[in-house]
This record gives sequence, structure tokens and C-alpha cells, in this order.
Amino acid sequence: MRGPARFRFVKSAGLALAMPLFAGFVLAQSSAPPPASPATPPAVPAAPASPAPEAPKPAETAKPPETAKPPEPAKPAEAGEMREIASRPVLRLKGQTTWENGFDNLRKAIAQLEGEAKRLGLVRDGQPMTYFVDSDDLGFTYEAMLPIKEPPPADAKFEKDFDATTSPSGRAVVFTHEGAYDEIDTAYEALTAWLDDKNLVSTGKFLEEYDALPEKSDDPAMKLKIIVFLK
Repeated sequence: MRGPARFRFVKSAGLALAMPLFAGFVLAQSSAPPPASPATPPAVPAAPASPAPEAPKPAETAKPPETAKPPEPAKPAEAGEMREIASRPVLRLKGQTTWENGFDNLRKAIAQLEGEAKRLGLVRDGQPMTYFVDSDDLGFTYEAMLPIKEPPPADAKFEKDFDATTSPSGRAVVFTHEGAYDEIDTAYEALTAWLDDKNLVSTGKFLEEYDALPEKSDDPAMKLKIIVFLK
């Protein structure tokens, strides 16, 4: 037994042992002759004065708990910004894909562009892009582009499906998207509403420029610009 249970057991056992001793003392007192009265009762010494109890020490004031700093608010997405987009020399890879496999195929195309640029000794000069040419309910046609510092020499021998060209140019509106690529539809919905509000008409051609391109479409580290060319 531990704690209070053990304390109760010891206390009750001590009381049981004391009971027979107390009974024998009472019986002996009853059979003895009465004692003679003393002439003068002995003087009882005075008990010493008890020291005054110490005053309780004041309790220490508890320090208030430190409050956690609120997290910094997320940076809001940049609203539509009008720009004049200049053309740049790019290495290009054309392709088609379904919407379901679009993100994976675009990442693969950009990786292939980087490999081809390295093979040809071309210096990258900017973020990879995708030019969306056409689309329907099943998928879309695209041109993946990698900006390069200088056009390749005229005798450059490209691997199959690669070539060199210049990126689209003209008056455009630029939006930013930071978050999972799976949520890109919300950015395009906001973009469409913004164009309608400003009475601006798109040519139907647009670019995505990837500032951060993670491996998975649901990764919130995705950062890109949507560049919509205007009539």
C-alpha cells in the first residue's frame, strides 16, 4: 500500500494496540486503596511562552505568460498589371496533352528543354514558359519555351521536335498565382472577371511563366505569372 492508504493502516493499527493497555490501567486503578491527601500540593512550574509564529512571506507575483506573435499575413496575389511584353529568343518544344496529364507533361517538356539547351551549349536567360495555342474539352496544344541569352547558330542540329524561335510579344495583362497548380482555375476565373470589369478583350493566346515549379501539382510552393495578350 502507498500514500494515504498506508497512513490509514498504521493509524488504525496503533489505536488497536493501545486499547488493551488502556483497559488494564483502568482495572488496576479501581482495585488499589485511595491515596492519602498530600499536605501541600507541589508548585507547578509555569510553561515557557511559545514564540510568536512567523508572518507568512508574501507570495511572488506570477509573471504573465508570453503571448505568441500572430503569424504574418500571406502576401496577396498581384492584381492585373498592364505591360508591353517584348519578344526574346527561346528554345521551343511543341506538344499536346490532356488536361489530366497537363502538369506532368509540361514539367517533362521543360526538363527536356533544359537538357537540350545544355547539349547545344545555350545559356539560359529567364524562367521557363508555356505558350497555350489551342484547347478543347479534352486537352490543349502548347509550346514549351526556355529563354536563352542568344539565338543558336544557324548550323545548330536540334533533336527531334526541338527548334528555336522568339517568344510572343505585344500588349498584355499580367497576373500572378502563388499556390498549388491544382487551384489554377481560381486564378483564371479572377483574371476573366478582371478583364470583363476593365472592358478588355483577349486574343485568346496566353503564357504561363514559372518562377517556382515544384514536382507535384498540389504543392503550394508553386509560383507563376499568367500573361494574357490583348486585342
